[in-house]
Amino acid sequence: GHEPILYHPGIWIKNHLAHYLVKKLGGISVNMIVDNDACNMGLMYVPILSKISASVGKVAFVKNKDHVACEEIVFDDFEPILQFKEEVIDLLSKNILREDIKTTIEDMQVMFGQFINRIGECYQQGCSDMVGLLTAARRSLEEDFGIENLEVPVSWMCDTDGFYHFLLHILYESERFAKIYNEILAEYRGIHKIRSKANPLPDLKIMGNLIEIPFWVWKAGGQRAKCYRVNEGEDIKITDGADILVILKKNEGAMENLSRLKVLMETGIKIRPRAITMTMFSRMFFSDVFIHGMGGAKYDTITDEIIKEFFGIDPPGFVTISATLFLPLDDYGLDIKVLQELQRTDSDMCYNPERYASKETQSEPAFMNRVKEKQRLLKIMGVSNADEKRRYFRRIKELNKLMLTQINPELKKKRKEINTIRGKLAYNEVVRFREYPICLYPTKMLKDYLLNVFSRV
Repeated sequence: GHEPILYHPGIWIKNHLAHYLVKKLGGISVNMIVDNDACNMGLMYVPILSKISASVGKVAFVKNKDHVACEEIVFDDFEPILQFKEEVIDLLSKNILREDIKTTIEDMQVMFGQFINRIGECYQQGCSDMVGLLTAARRSLEEDFGIENLEVPVSWMCDTDGFYHFLLHILYESERFAKIYNEILAEYRGIHKIRSKANPLPDLKIMGNLIEIPFWVWKAGGQRAKCYRVNEGEDIKITDGADILVILKKNEGAMENLSRLKVLMETGIKIRPRAITMTMFSRMFFSDVFIHGMGGAKYDTITDEIIKEFFGIDPPGFVTISATLFLPLDDYGLDIKVLQELQRTDSDMCYNPERYASKETQSEPAFMNRVKEKQRLLKIMGVSNADEKRRYFRRIKELNKLMLTQINPELKKKRKEINTIRGKLAYNEVVRFREYPICLYPTKMLKDYLLNVFSRV
């Protein structure tokens, strides 16, 4: 699963693996649409390349909705999407002046235009929510690859009895869960020498009878808020920190409380899992095999320990996969080591300018005298006292500074070379950026890679 954003190949490879495993082993492959995530990652990255500079342009698919869940985003008209298209095309058009990449950029514009057209067709058919539009456009592309995964939004998953039971179990044991959660995070920070308590995730707050649980809660159309449980006698109250949203009863059965949660959801109140609880539920109760990307797999080592401590079982395993596929743009074939070597030379020129002087400069009397004086001072420093050493050191610095003015042409040439290499390396970073969306890649390139990537498995 992943957020319903503009996928890059490293994300999309998970969909291909799920399809491949089902074809090999049987079963049903499901792409879990993480529509409960905040809409702050829907950026379209675009390469902007010129002869003298390069950068990665960014265009937001949705603006000013950073704290709103993706499932809440609905387009009243198609104008914002057309504006998004125009902004992306404008950025791509900046590359057309480069004759050597003109054809490649034009291909990108065609691919992107087709992607937007798919969104437009879906909109014309009555779909106006962001999740549905982006998913339909991606699914249309996946059909060309034979992918037949089912699509299940997290918001749908949260409207199942299984999820309600999972939520209730954590609510009943919220204090124990929060303590285990915080202890394991502390251990993780200690092992990885992380000082900030905000990383990799913030602790759950425990303030008397107010206990934070790792879920989001919000009212339909509103912003996501943290979810808390309040203990008061036989009551379990769920709050967003401002209002009491529902009251559950400890002395009643799970089915009665489950019914209360369902009624709450019907009023437009939404409770959704956060990162840890989402993958926890998905791995334990939703799937037989869960496929992670690199980032999710890294943090699910924390989930593993929480599952062991809280549920008392060995956590189900998961598969990790990622991929890097660059756009068909040539780079300069340079390594950072080239720059590092030039920088070392530049530093040495400042401390030992006599090594880099031209033959003409070396024959100048003033330069020769300075070299001789420096050599003499270096020789006697070893047998000098502390005060003399400080005085000689200051004089050597003065001599280096004077000699540096005499090799100024060589120094300028070297620094110009350094700036040129820096520019080329920056260009390489833009060309080798791995998060450009799949809607910029030529279909043939994607097929050549993705239809053969598992052939050796």
